[in-house]
Amino acid sequence: MKKYQTKTTIYFLFVLWLVLAFLFESSDLLLSNYFYNPKSNWSKFLEMYGEIPGLVISLIGIYIYFTSNKLSSNAKKILVYFLLMLLSTVGVIYINFLVISNAFGVRLNSSLEIIILIAGSSLINLFALIYIKNKLKFSFKQFLFSRIVLRMLTFGFLLTTLPLKFLWGRIRFRDFNGDFSNFTTWYLPNGINGNDSFPSGHAAMSWILISLFILLADKSIFRRTAIKTIIIGYALLVCFSRIVIGAHFASDVLFGSMFMISSYVISKHFLYEEQLNRK
Repeated sequence: MKKYQTKTTIYFLFVLWLVLAFLFESSDLLLSNYFYNPKSNWSKFLEMYGEIPGLVISLIGIYIYFTSNKLSSNAKKILVYFLLMLLSTVGVIYINFLVISNAFGVRLNSSLEIIILIAGSSLINLFALIYIKNKLKFSFKQFLFSRIVLRMLTFGFLLTTLPLKFLWGRIRFRDFNGDFSNFTTWYLPNGINGNDSFPSGHAAMSWILISLFILLADKSIFRRTAIKTIIIGYALLVCFSRIVIGAHFASDVLFGSMFMISSYVISKHFLYEEQLNRK
């Protein structure tokens, strides 16, 4: 990616971010009041399962990186392997939790059920890592994909979206119960109070799918356009569903989305810069 192209994209995203953030500052409540529909079945479905595609892509990226990373020292290898195993285990646990609780109605009320979930998910993840490490080989492009996924996951989610959710303490629209006296705009943090509306984790996780764009370079323009349209359309649908179901304001999904999109653009730029410098 050429430098001027990256800078243009970053400037465009930043200006778009600022414009929308300004607009949503005064229209968050208006938009939520207009679109809120707690009976929307498609929004309920995406609330239950909308994160799973992004979680699966994250796991695939972790698994590929696990098999392909080449570090200079054993100490670094041990640390990276430990972190990747921890991250992938948490991902498998969360996916299994979503499926078990939403599809089968299991509420995991007992300690035994929680232990079984954690132990079973850990074993599944361990076997998957061992199998992929020993049996599968990946291309250079797939390795680049894995690095972009990990950077998006780290900078777009783990270091921004996730901690801000708990630190910002913004109440969800559906929790107001008709009283908007404790509504706050997106730029006013409330501290740790149990609320976690800002920013949207569903939105961030849906946009991690754009990491797949790196694998489309050698595809036909029709296939590239079709796949990109599906991915972007899906992410936008998830974002809109969060407003419809009352789980987030428009500004919540804006920031969750922009954190992930920005991390993709910047990660892709620096990875290509690294490859050019090696040549």
